[in-house]
Amino acid sequence: MIHNSDPGSKLTIISKRLIPILISSLVSIPVFADPAMDWVQKMSDAMRNLNYRGDFVYVHENLLESMQISHYRDAHGEKERLISLNGEAREVIRDNQNLTCIWPSSRKVVVDLSRKNSFSPIFIPEDIARLEKFYVMKLLGKDRVANMNAVVVHIDPKDKYRYGMKFWINEDNGLMMKSSLINENGKVVEKVMFTSLELFEGDEKPVIDTMPKIDESFTLVRYHSGDSSKSFAADNSWQLGRTPGGFWRESVMKRKIPDSDYFVHQMVYTDGLASLSVFIERQTGVTSQGGSSMGAVNAFIRILNNHSVTAIGEVPAATVKEIAESVSYQQQ
Repeated sequence: MIHNSDPGSKLTIISKRLIPILISSLVSIPVFADPAMDWVQKMSDAMRNLNYRGDFVYVHENLLESMQISHYRDAHGEKERLISLNGEAREVIRDNQNLTCIWPSSRKVVVDLSRKNSFSPIFIPEDIARLEKFYVMKLLGKDRVANMNAVVVHIDPKDKYRYGMKFWINEDNGLMMKSSLINENGKVVEKVMFTSLELFEGDEKPVIDTMPKIDESFTLVRYHSGDSSKSFAADNSWQLGRTPGGFWRESVMKRKIPDSDYFVHQMVYTDGLASLSVFIERQTGVTSQGGSSMGAVNAFIRILNNHSVTAIGEVPAATVKEIAESVSYQQQ
């Protein structure tokens, strides 16, 4: 997601009139007996396969941000551009391989691995059938958003380890018009609402350059070079003894902290909707242990073998605490 905090911070976590769906012939859309699941699947496919642009507001931590998104998909994959329209100028560009974050005011560009749902406030569920095991989906009726008809779907967790969500889905094309993130106490902690959203016409497509043109006044930080042969091998000695039901390890990586000789080991876990990261780094000073929160984001820190273990994500405090406490080091 895009936040106003420093791009290097761990809490910087970091998203149409009808035209034919260009990629519909390339994907197989499952059909569920539950109409609510059908609508969520339709939304997931539309947000990944349609070509669109829109303006939306993002409400979080008592802040309101105005943002713009452009999304395009062709035979080569997805490209997406997210721009902040108020406050500090910020831009995020994603394709199949790279995630590029641009802060013009601080003259910094950060390049990282591309991960879905890792940089945008727009949540898009993935494996809908798998989500059914840990969430209850139900239709709540119909509404209107940005002068468009929408179907409202509520996704309610079956346990304490994940947040709930409510989606307003465009009746005509399946695009997400509005969403609410709901914590374990039933409180809405984040909102996204489109004020305009339209499909690109015909052969029209946005110009999305993965790497912007920058001059010597910019600092370029590469966490990911684009060349897998130059990446650092992950340290598999760090393991999780258990994870809350439904979460699996999506990725694991080892990255060098810029301008230092230190490395950070990162593991990313998801259940297909919620996600969190575990950061492990050698202690270089005094670290406070325990939990903390900022809006929908919860974190838990513990010290293990002179390393700081931090679990962080937009999940309940119980989830990050259990994850962090289950980390162990097993010498290979």
